[in-house]
Amino acid sequence: MAIYIRETNLGVSDEPMFVISVAARLVEMHPQTLRYYERAGLVKPKRSRGSIRLYSERDIARLKKIARLVEDLGVNLAGVEVIIHLTEKLELLQSILEENQIPVPDSVQANSEETTSVADRAKHQEPSGKVKLQVRRPRKTSMALAKIEKE
Repeated sequence: MAIYIRETNLGVSDEPMFVISVAARLVEMHPQTLRYYERAGLVKPKRSRGSIRLYSERDIARLKKIARLVEDLGVNLAGVEVIIHLTEKLELLQSILEENQIPVPDSVQANSEETTSVADRAKHQEPSGKVKLQVRRPRKTSMALAKIEKE
């Protein structure tokens, strides 16, 4: 079975253990940047009784992912939020597929003419237990068509 996205940190702890200065050194960022990411909702460190931010290993891994997206790929923070959210959903779906032993096809063929219903999907099921997935492409909007016609 092909794994489409897998960045889970199975051995990574959720135990809050790093204060902001240590976490900043680990991810090579300024502590103010970590505070900014917290205000933006990208990372949520735990708080001690004295209201000191404590970062876990999972938070550190997430901050490294954010740094890679921002610095290496040039993604803005809104894009980072979307990418991380979608990555987490994909990881959750991947784990659900693995738990239920559902095979994921190696290639998905797009068919823009047909829409699939439950009955249609049952017709396309192969005897080996594999399911063919049909993906519907979005239609071009009238504004996009008008722009093409002008050119």
